[in-house]
Amino acid sequence: MTGFFQQDNAAVHNVHPTKDFFQRNNITLLNLPACSPDLSPTENIWGWIAGEVYKNGH
Repeated sequence: MTGFFQQDNAAVHNVHPTKDFFQRNNITLLNLPACSPDLSPTENIWGWIAGEVYKNGH
């Protein structure tokens, strides 16, 4: 197996058995910065949603 895993620093992803699994299966870990809302489509859409909700002053 070869692949990539987007690391979110959750405790379960940082324990030795999990790290060993990734290494044994040739899975490259991709780390996220501690706070990265710019990489989250959900976070990016909130400004647009707020604009739509309040565009008529309500």
